[in-house]
Amino acid sequence: MSELYIARITTKGQVTLPLELRKFLNIKKGDYILFEKKGSRVEIKKMVPPNDFDDFARPIRERFKREGITPDDVEAAIKWARGVTE
Repeated sequence: MSELYIARITTKGQVTLPLELRKFLNIKKGDYILFEKKGSRVEIKKMVPPNDFDDFARPIRERFKREGITPDDVEAAIKWARGVTE
């Protein structure tokens, strides 16, 4: 049987996870959580830090390759975000 929890959203869009969920996921101050959209549902998972950068970067590299995003595309996006014009 599922358990239901209610939390209020602040004017900044912030939500406090109920204590029972923080305990269940072993979430502490400074931890990161992942929100994964699955259709009309959202799953919340505790982020587990990778052992090294390669483990962290692998899914990003795979997604970029799948979607045809090149290093030049990333560089251009960074320049755009920084407001750099050439």
